[in-house]
Amino acid sequence: MSETFTPLHPVLEKNLQALFHINPKLAGKLFQIQTNTRFEVFQGKDLADINILDIELQSFMYANPISDTLLKAQMIREGDCLPYRYVYGIGTGVVLQMILSDEWLKSVLVIEPNLELLYIVTHLFDFSEALQTRKLVLEHAEDFDFVKASYLISNSNAQLFAKLFKLEYVSNYYEHFYMPNILEINKILIKSFEVTIIGYGNSAEDTLMGIEHHVRNLPAMLEGPQLNSLLSLTYPKTAIVVSTGPSLTKQIPLLKKIKDYVTIISVDASFPILEKHGIKPDFVTVLERIPETANFFKNNAPEFQEGVHFVCVSIAHQEVLDAIKHGTKILEMRPHSYTHFFELNPYGYLGIGMSAANLAHELAIALQFEQVILIGQDLAFGRDDTSHANDHFFGVNEEKVEGHDIYTEAYGGEGEIRTTMYWNMFKSYFERAINISKSFIQTVNSTEGGARIPGATELSFAEAIERYVDFSTPKTPFTIPNTPVQESLQYKKQMIEKINVWLQDTVNRQEVIEETFMDVQEASENFIILLEEHRLEEITVEKLSPLMDKVDTIKAYLGEPIFKQLYYDILQSMLLHFELDFVKIEVMPVKDEEDIKAKMISWLLAHRYWLFTFAGGIDAEREIVLRAIQSWPEELQKQVIIPKKREIAIDEAKYEELMAKFKEQMAQRFKFEQ
Repeated sequence: MSETFTPLHPVLEKNLQALFHINPKLAGKLFQIQTNTRFEVFQGKDLADINILDIELQSFMYANPISDTLLKAQMIREGDCLPYRYVYGIGTGVVLQMILSDEWLKSVLVIEPNLELLYIVTHLFDFSEALQTRKLVLEHAEDFDFVKASYLISNSNAQLFAKLFKLEYVSNYYEHFYMPNILEINKILIKSFEVTIIGYGNSAEDTLMGIEHHVRNLPAMLEGPQLNSLLSLTYPKTAIVVSTGPSLTKQIPLLKKIKDYVTIISVDASFPILEKHGIKPDFVTVLERIPETANFFKNNAPEFQEGVHFVCVSIAHQEVLDAIKHGTKILEMRPHSYTHFFELNPYGYLGIGMSAANLAHELAIALQFEQVILIGQDLAFGRDDTSHANDHFFGVNEEKVEGHDIYTEAYGGEGEIRTTMYWNMFKSYFERAINISKSFIQTVNSTEGGARIPGATELSFAEAIERYVDFSTPKTPFTIPNTPVQESLQYKKQMIEKINVWLQDTVNRQEVIEETFMDVQEASENFIILLEEHRLEEITVEKLSPLMDKVDTIKAYLGEPIFKQLYYDILQSMLLHFELDFVKIEVMPVKDEEDIKAKMISWLLAHRYWLFTFAGGIDAEREIVLRAIQSWPEELQKQVIIPKKREIAIDEAKYEELMAKFKEQMAQRFKFEQ
């Protein structure tokens, strides 16, 4: 007998077609459901009169569906007009249908624990357009994890609203029956916001240091080997990433036995430890921009560096590069915006993560090993409170346990173990990389200690060796050539052209920003006079609007591709924290013209500091680039065109005094946030 085909409900079909392009896993789950069994739907005459009974828990979604859903929608609308919202539970879909029509809403993430409720609601309402435009994002709670959350947050402007984040629900049903899962989802989202914000960096000085080192190192990079040269070589199928956690000490004997049959990728800090035990790695990864990293290479025997390939980021400190006197130095670029600007793709982009171990793992993925085995990757303090392996250059207690009260799941699921905020971040980057590469590379965590890394297969080092290491054929040494001279010269010409564009652009933009800053300053001085003379009514929306437009013109820079490449990495850490506060003003509700003026004045005053920082950041970046160029060979320096900038005098002390007085008085009248 042939199988009878039951056509899909037309509304469900439209929703599934949209969902398949966005979240195929969830769409597949919903497609498999034949009918609802746990929930019963009650539909009244009014479109909002929908209620759902949970037969298993003997509870209705709403006591009074019409009034309850209208109240929930009203509460959302009358609160802060947040463009990015997070909702636990889809409910009957009525509240969602209401708020999706609001123009202020950019995206709402809905996390639902019950597939059957998603199945029911996607029968009732056509969300296909909202799904296609990602104004609505649907997730099944059991599939929602840190990787997914951080992807959704980092790939939108949602991170700008981090300070205003809250997880809402459209029915008290969820609060009553699903509070443990609500708390867990809330924890995941908060962690994702934290990692995303910290990933922007909180030190403009560090970013400027990276830019200076990158520009300084460009000529050497263009003369040296290209990372792409590594892709055509043949390696053993298994790579070992060697980190410096406390557990590394016990793994050294086994590593020594297999050293000739696997590719060993060592982090910089592990290199002197491996030297002591006579284990020469094939690769060493260097990620830090600080000079202290040079200590790992200053005292190596020359013959131990020979034959080793040192994969260093282009922002590495000159002391580090000078300390690597033998072997092969491969300078590659972290995937920052400003490194992409130079379009030097053959030299490669690695270093999305925040540690040399993250870089080592990324290198293993790029070289397409079948397995990559992690050892010494504790990402936590040892049970004896040590932070690093024996023979670590800075000692086993380089990181002190005091002051670190963060705990994470331990290796093997054996309770929890103490860690640090930064080790947790390193772990998050491992988690992302493992998730992205899992279809073609297996990451095995054979640390046998420390923290559990979600997504990695946990095996003892002995078992991983037995399963994955091929002892039939020893590995063979390999070498990679420097960039051919003519090709290098062509890339240097390209480098000069890019530098000249960069320097001219800094001057052009800074002049415009400083002019706008002065306009805002002059207007603010006028506000003070009007306040003192009790003529505040003369501050009108019509007079404020041109200033708002000028500020908006500067803010439009942020969307320009060339601006993102040249300035995003230096300004993101400076400006993001401003933006996190701007959104508080942005979502302030207004009821009359007085509220509108208050909001506009708040906006202008807040952006005065923003403009000053903006111009200062660009100025600092230009000075850093010019300083780095001074280290280039003279024949390259002569090709750089240094533009002149018009100087604008700014009385900073006077303006700060006026600003303080103005804000104090305006706060009394308009009650805007200070």
